[in-house]
Amino acid sequence: MAETAKPEEGRKKAEEEPKKPTCPTCKKGTPLWFISWADMVTLLFCLFVIIVAYSTQEKGRYLTLAGSMRDAFGSLNPDQSTPPIARGYHMVNMQFQTKITLLHIAEQAQEILSSLIEQDQARVASDETGISIQLDKNILYQAGSASLREPAQALLVKIANIITLLPNTVEIRAPRSEKAGQPFDWEKGTSEAAAIAAVFEQQGGILYNRIQATSMVAADKAGEGAAGAPRKEMIDIKIMKTTNPEEE
Repeated sequence: MAETAKPEEGRKKAEEEPKKPTCPTCKKGTPLWFISWADMVTLLFCLFVIIVAYSTQEKGRYLTLAGSMRDAFGSLNPDQSTPPIARGYHMVNMQFQTKITLLHIAEQAQEILSSLIEQDQARVASDETGISIQLDKNILYQAGSASLREPAQALLVKIANIITLLPNTVEIRAPRSEKAGQPFDWEKGTSEAAAIAAVFEQQGGILYNRIQATSMVAADKAGEGAAGAPRKEMIDIKIMKTTNPEEE
């Protein structure tokens, strides 16, 4: 009797236990989650295509887009003329930018000519008209000639490299004659200034219509030394604040 009771108890326990839900049969084909993911990727791809398409500047495309925006939000009649907006800050901004640029040029010139400045053979100064770079005539030209020394040509090319990209006018002024009672040698002064102008144009890349070569400067009182010491003859290279009218 005991042996027959055990199978009956097992059947009762099996009947009392809840049945586990059966898993529904999966349909054949792509799962639904994969379709949603593919739709998202497709939309992102379309978005990137639109972004790339509008990153290229095509006038016709932007005109079409502008027309659609006007139709959607409304706009003024294109035939109605509107007064231009005054931009008074433009001139002030240009003047400020020019001043900053010239100050940067002065700093570069002082760096290039630092050794000559220490020996009082070069000077860099600025005023309301522009930047002045003065060089001792004796280090530029061969004795008794308007021909430039080779080291002087290399130095002038360095100076030209820092001003070649500017539109400003460059004035080259030869020194005043030292000998009292004698007329100024215009031909020699012109040749000296022209020699520097030629280096600036041919080796420095400065346009010829930006260069003005003259043959006299005012007396250099700052160069007078002790009593009886001769005044230094300085070649003056002036980077003007104004630009060449032909380039504006």
